[in-house]
Amino acid sequence: MLGNIIDNVKGQLTGELQDKFKLDPGQANQSVDLAKDHMTEGLKKEASGGDVGGIMNMLKGQKSPQDSPAINGMIQNYVGDLSSKVGIPQSMAKQVGPFVVTFLMDKIGGKVNAEGMGQSDVMGMLGGGITDKLPKGLGDKLGGLFK
Repeated sequence: MLGNIIDNVKGQLTGELQDKFKLDPGQANQSVDLAKDHMTEGLKKEASGGDVGGIMNMLKGQKSPQDSPAINGMIQNYVGDLSSKVGIPQSMAKQVGPFVVTFLMDKIGGKVNAEGMGQSDVMGMLGGGITDKLPKGLGDKLGGLFK
């Protein structure tokens, strides 16, 4: 589901990347595809590490993505890949990375808020198998929230 949200705004985001950062259409497309991979894995990793509340705070707009060390780490990895895999100069990638992640978090957060999603909905959005990655017994301690 997370991938679907990103796919739905891909055209808008690639247009903005071309306008704001003068990326060519191929680079803009690759940048969004790369962001989709980084965000999906980064959010899953964060959730499986037990920070579902932190993710919810970001998605509900109570916390900026840049306020999260995990998201900042994800942005740094993404920036590195923008340079090495897409060929965007490092100085430009340092601007593109935070812009793309913030843009996507806003769009995902908008969907979460519009649909009144709770933690279990967000966990479902991040994809199945998350409960298998939670520390042993944590799912049970949370009242089966992730089952």
